[in-house]
Amino acid sequence: MEKSTNKRSFFKIHFWDRLNVLRAGILGANDGIISVSGIVLGAAGANFNSRTLFITGISGMLAGACSMAGGEWMSVSTQHDVQEKTLESDSQKIEQDDLLVPLHAAAASFVSFIIGALIPLVTMCVSSDKWRVINTSIAMIIALSLNATVSTVNTTISTKKTIIRNIIIGVATSVITYMIGNIFHISTN
Repeated sequence: MEKSTNKRSFFKIHFWDRLNVLRAGILGANDGIISVSGIVLGAAGANFNSRTLFITGISGMLAGACSMAGGEWMSVSTQHDVQEKTLESDSQKIEQDDLLVPLHAAAASFVSFIIGALIPLVTMCVSSDKWRVINTSIAMIIALSLNATVSTVNTTISTKKTIIRNIIIGVATSVITYMIGNIFHISTN
């Protein structure tokens, strides 16, 4: 069987690809929330001023979004290549519509990382110095709870268990980065 040359429309997402995009989106948002919360709370622990916090948060958000998108593209490209090899063989059946589109997963991950990252970043930037750590922590917990809830829709997985697990990971990350920032406490005025 010759290699498939039938190209699908970029905008048409089939069942398996849709599941892959959903997975990439949930993972991207979660990583954006936790990563940028950890970055800005660590920087707050180091007593960075508001401008430095903002630049640190924006840099972390863009680096993280690019890293997530690149990782998704590489991973799903490998899956796609394996699927194409399987499509070529006579021993296993796979449909053309079952092929994953790496760019779909990369785009979903990139956009959802930025959306997730904006929650702690904006909260940190609009809060007064006195409240920024508490407000950002609360915003992170709410965002992680919402993302966990969305990830369990139409599943038999416990929403409560997923929320708790997500919050534990986010809080642990933030406590560690805040403590490290506090160790290197500086004054930047």
